[in-house]
Formats: sequence, C-alpha cells, structure tokens
Amino acid sequence: MTALTLREWEEMPIGDVVPRSAARRLHALAERETRRLRVPEPVLSRTARPGLRAGQVVGVLSVPGASLEILPKVDGRGDGTVRDALARMLGVALGLPVAANEAASMGSQREDLLEVVVRIFSELLLAAAKRGLPCRYRQLEEDLPVLRGKLDVRRQIARQTVRANLLSCVHDELSEDTPLNRVLRAAVRRLLAVARTAANRRALGELAGLFEAVGDSANPLNEPVMLDRTNTSFHKLHALARLFLAGDWQSTATGSHRGFALLFPMNDLFEVFVGRCMQSALVPRPVHLQHRGLYALEGTRGGVFALRPDIVVDGDTVVDTKWKRLDGRKPTLGVDQSDVYQMLAYERAYRARRLVLLYPWDAGLPEAGVCRRWRVPGSSAVFDIATVEIGEPAVVRSSLRAIVRDAA
Repeated sequence: MTALTLREWEEMPIGDVVPRSAARRLHALAERETRRLRVPEPVLSRTARPGLRAGQVVGVLSVPGASLEILPKVDGRGDGTVRDALARMLGVALGLPVAANEAASMGSQREDLLEVVVRIFSELLLAAAKRGLPCRYRQLEEDLPVLRGKLDVRRQIARQTVRANLLSCVHDELSEDTPLNRVLRAAVRRLLAVARTAANRRALGELAGLFEAVGDSANPLNEPVMLDRTNTSFHKLHALARLFLAGDWQSTATGSHRGFALLFPMNDLFEVFVGRCMQSALVPRPVHLQHRGLYALEGTRGGVFALRPDIVVDGDTVVDTKWKRLDGRKPTLGVDQSDVYQMLAYERAYRARRLVLLYPWDAGLPEAGVCRRWRVPGSSAVFDIATVEIGEPAVVRSSLRAIVRDAA
C-alpha cells in the first residue's frame, strides 16, 4: 500500500507516487467526507498538474492501495513533531488520556495518525473490557422443562396443548449483547480491517475475543445506546467508536468496505482544543464555551441573531479562535474585517472589557502571546490579537494563562 503524508493546502501529484486508480478512490472518499463533515472547502480538490490538494482538515483517508495522512500546517516542525502535537490536541478535544511521554514517543514509532488513535482506543478499551463489559437484563421467552421466571399462561395454552412437558416461561437474563457493546464490537471489527501495525492488530484481535458473546449490528450508528452511571468508563470509548464507524465507506450494492476516513476540520479542532485548555488553565475561574443566551439585536418578540462566542472568561472577556494564518507585514496582521465586526457585536452584548481574537502562531510573527492591541472607540474595551504555538501543546495552557493575565 502507498502511504503518503501531506500538510494542509499541500498538493499530492498523481501518477508517479500515487496511481491514478488509487487517486480516484481517494478523491471519491474525500468528496463523501466533504459532504458528511459539511466543511466549506473540499477535503481534497483536483488540480491541473494533475494532483490532489488537501483542504483545511487533518486526519487519514484510506482506500484499497493507498493511505493519505493530512497534518496541520505548522511552520518549522517535522512530521513526527506535528503528528505528536496533533495527537495531543485530539486527546484534549476528545477527552482521552494522552500523556506527554506517550505523545513524545509517537513520532519515533513511525505510526501515522490513524495507528496512533487506534492504539489509544485499543488500550483504553482493553483496560475497560477486562474489568467487565457493561451488561443489561433482557427479557426472554422460552419453552423449558421447569419453570423459570413466570409462566406465560396465554402462550402455554396456545402452544403447549400437545407438549405438556414444556412450560412457556418469561424470564430476565443478564446479557453482554447490548446496544453499547454492539457499537464497540462493530468498531473493533472495522479497525481490524484497516490497522496495519502488528501491535494494533494483536490488541484488536484480543478485543474481538472479549466481544465474542456480543451480536453483530446491521446499523451500529443507529443502535439505541443508553449511557448512564452504570457504564461511565465506556462513554468516551463509545464516542470514539462512533467516529470510526462514521468514517466507514461501504458499497451499497455489496456491503463491502470501499474506504475509511478519520478526519477533523481544523477550525473546529482548534476551537475545542483551546477552549478545553483554557478551562483547565484558569480553574477555578468561570470559563464558558460556546456561550448562549445573548443576541446582536432585539425585536418585538425578543432577541434576534443569536451570539455564540467560542470562549467567555469571567463574563467580560470574550475570546474567539480562528484557524487562519496572520500576516506580520500588514498593519492589521491580515485580520478579516468581518471577524472584527463580530467581536464588536460581542463587546456590546457582553459589555466586555476585553476582546481577544486567538490564532495559531507561525514563524512570521513575534513570539506567541498578545501581538497587537487596539482600543475600541467610544468604549473602555481593548481588542487584542494573540497567538498560541500548537507545535508545543504542552505549553499552551501556560500561554493562555499569560494571554488572559495580559490585561490593559
């Protein structure tokens, strides 16, 4: 299998490294993922060279004959370092325990991002499953020689008139064949078909054995899963299993697997990563993500044009994240005018004393932190442009603390 790695917006030539047939399959899978993720730019777009150019997503596309890994565009960092940083970002965004020493070893193992995430999922699921799979009672109707549970009188009269030696019983049985376990089993079986490292295949094979008593699901994404206090240790695993299953591309005619994708829009990933890092960095201060309840305008029937800033700190500091490259040569740093207008609407509605547009740092800018400050006319509020270095995710929390402390 041909395995390639691109950064966002980089182009992959077709014909030399990637055969045209594999490129067609990758492009078809990317078109399907563009629709599923509802991203504004295509996951992969055709170029005149001919080639395929990556969009503003990260992750892995895998089809028969080829696998493509897309990493964030981070200046001055090798693929292994960026992959480690991306794994840390995903760990924070998905609520997975990815330790610093574990992330540091990922690049040296030459795993692509899919193998890294599969390894984390397999290890976590193995640890949880060995403590016992979540079970539920299910009601069974059986004809038995001795009474078990209670007697179904109607069925006994209707069906057992010629078989008096059997009793129509209705009883409850504790079973591992639950909707939650069927989703997890489906994810394990699918990953067995795409995992390439021997360690991951061994772990997935062991998991397949642990789920042997669980039935197959015709549509695992529609299983009526109940998440409650009895299966807390499986909540995040269920969410990750659904991510894997959502990226599965099957032929509607034969049911065979045509491809697999694990993709994340970088705008969304950057927003969630920064928001959760901000919450942990500023404990016990109130940090609200995707705050709701205020409006840009008021009408006769209440507010219109709902506002939903990415982060609100202490009720009066509004932070919005933007996965865009700034231009240090411009007096405005290349900040979009529409983003400024949006922040001014937040300032009015929240009576904010501080507005922060937060971007990823790159080599054309000063060191990470507040890099430009403006005043809002007719107000005491300040408007900051700040950056964080995602190539060093271990220091993002301290950078965010410094940004929030850097008051007017």
